[in-house]
Amino acid sequence: MLPQEQIESIKRVSIVSYLLSLGVKPVKYSGVQLVYFSPKHTENTPSFFVHPDKNVFHDYTTDERGDIIRLVCYLTGCTFPKAVEILQKFEPISQPPTLSFSGQKAEPTGKGSKLIITDVRPLENRALLNYVEDRCIPPLLAKKYLREVNYKLGRRRTFGVGFENDKGGFEVRNPYWKGSTSPKWITAFPVANSSTINLFEGFFDFLSCCACFELTEPRNTTVILNSTANLRHVLDSLKNYKQANVYFDNDDAGRRAKQMVADTGIKVFDGAAKYYPNHNDFNGYLTSGRY
Repeated sequence: MLPQEQIESIKRVSIVSYLLSLGVKPVKYSGVQLVYFSPKHTENTPSFFVHPDKNVFHDYTTDERGDIIRLVCYLTGCTFPKAVEILQKFEPISQPPTLSFSGQKAEPTGKGSKLIITDVRPLENRALLNYVEDRCIPPLLAKKYLREVNYKLGRRRTFGVGFENDKGGFEVRNPYWKGSTSPKWITAFPVANSSTINLFEGFFDFLSCCACFELTEPRNTTVILNSTANLRHVLDSLKNYKQANVYFDNDDAGRRAKQMVADTGIKVFDGAAKYYPNHNDFNGYLTSGRY
């Protein structure tokens, strides 16, 4: 464990600079705070606030808030020690550009065209395999469902693991960043004659469930939403099933999504309440080693 003075030093890493390194820029000022589209969820109205002087954030979509270490945990799903490690390696922009909002129309992460995938290949990169293993996903399972993608983000070229949706878009993750390409859509794995449908918020939740129960393929028809905003595209099809097993995050967005499923009249099994009531999501439960 690092001494407290080093932790305090890490907490002084600028949230504005960190977000800028991810290609996330503010939309406007609100008093002394900067306002962003949430880098965690797709939204039409910006609700992510940063107080540069206090170096704290508040995502009003989920009511998540805190310092830079908490932000890294929130965006990447990693543990506190891992977030500290990430920030120790972070190289801040030495002179952030002057922020100007005149005529600017910012796009939420994943909705704009700044992330451009330049190459897709089988997952073999050792650093990326270490990343998924750190999240307790076995390599064979990761290689089955994930791809290695090279991409451009502004002027930066880097790589991450990619999870493809049914319209050819990708969810992209690495230890330092998460985002997506257009089109943003669901990923479905149909199972013939399935009377139950599994619903996951993100692909790491799906892979965590597979790892937890030592499965390589789902036994029921399974849909990964890739964002709770995509749930509306699935609701009408629920009438074809007797039960929905939902594995959403333990936050307001996840609870609203679960209620939307229940409102269709289908029988609902709440995986969050059963398996990870004390964790934010299935991967948090898996990496805690308590299963």
